Amino acid sequence: MKKSKLPRNLSWLAFLFTLLTVLACSTGTLLSPPATATPEPSATAAEPPTATVDYAAQTAVAQQTQAALDAQATEMAAQQTQQAAEILRATKAALEPYEIALSGLGVMPSEGQIYLADSPVTLQGSGFKKFFYADQFPGVVGRNLAIQADIQWDSRYGDAGCGFAFRSSGAGDKPNQYAVVAMREFGGYVAFEIHNEGLVINRKEVYPVLYDPQFDWKNGVTNRVAAVLRENTLQLFTHGIFLEALDPTAPPKPPVFPPPPAPPTSNNPDELAEYKYELDAYNKMKQEALDKYNLYRSRFNQGAADLQEGYIYLIAFAGSGDITCQFKNAFLWIASP
Repeated sequence: MKKSKLPRNLSWLAFLFTLLTVLACSTGTLLSPPATATPEPSATAAEPPTATVDYAAQTAVAQQTQAALDAQATEMAAQQTQQAAEILRATKAALEPYEIALSGLGVMPSEGQIYLADSPVTLQGSGFKKFFYADQFPGVVGRNLAIQADIQWDSRYGDAGCGFAFRSSGAGDKPNQYAVVAMREFGGYVAFEIHNEGLVINRKEVYPVLYDPQFDWKNGVTNRVAAVLRENTLQLFTHGIFLEALDPTAPPKPPVFPPPPAPPTSNNPDELAEYKYELDAYNKMKQEALDKYNLYRSRFNQGAADLQEGYIYLIAFAGSGDITCQFKNAFLWIASP
């Protein structure tokens, strides 16, 4: 059987058509512009919701806080007021005995300030005409004042005593000051002295036994001694009994002596011996007093005696040996300016 053949031209055309189709598809695929990406819609940041301020709530909280603080402050103030009242009552109760004592000395307590010393205060010393000081009112300076203490003394010899110094320039060896000293000798007396640069320029002696039967010169006893100074008037007291008023600025006065001992009415040897002993002692005391008067008169200076103000001390004095002074219930009152 004879094969039929397609015309050569027709086969070639079919092949060419197929090739063109393939090329057309390939060219279209290779040359077509890339597809443009469709942009996605941009994301918009969401804003937070606006907070709503609750002013009423804030005000309520602030008011509650302030109320709590006010209540706390009120409670603290009430406690402080109560504590202050308790301290005031305790202070008043503690000062009452001293206010009573001041009234007995003719002093109005409310017109000044009270200062209390330690109790007891003991001063000991030994020497020749030497003062010893206890600074129980440190930094206190005064002009018009009152001072008192219950004083117990002990000394080997009578020329020793205990007392106070005031309007003092200091507790050194050469002070300017007024001094009140209760002495044991001659049956006991209270001496007032003015010191200028440590030297005695005036001295006055007052004998409590003339006014105060309680005063006792013996060792181991306790005497209450007080002094009140107003301007240029000094008042001396023992056991609350007024003794004498002195003017510190007045010049020394000649001593006044008691009558000499009376001679015996018989020739008894014992009575004559006792009389001679008493007369010798009397003449010795008289001469010593005259010598002191002449010395003070030579030293006295009106300006040096008129002290204005100064420190205040508890003091002990040793004349020719040892002295122990114990002060109890000691207090000082300084007048208001």
